[in-house]
Amino acid sequence: MSEKKKTSVDPGVCPLCGKSNNCAKQTDPGALECWCGDFVFPNELLEQVPEEAVGKACICFECYQKATAK
Repeated sequence: MSEKKKTSVDPGVCPLCGKSNNCAKQTDPGALECWCGDFVFPNELLEQVPEEAVGKACICFECYQKATAK
């Protein structure tokens, strides 16, 4: 029987590119807001987040910009 390898999710790292996501809530537990609070993330971008990272790690601004560039 093979066991599934559990992947650890770092909440301070973008789950799409692996770079820092600059999450204010990760760097300052007392922070009430983060840079991403003022942005609407396209569903197409959110669907790319691995299941194990959903709700645990934020997408970085660079990935957001790439996804929303016209």
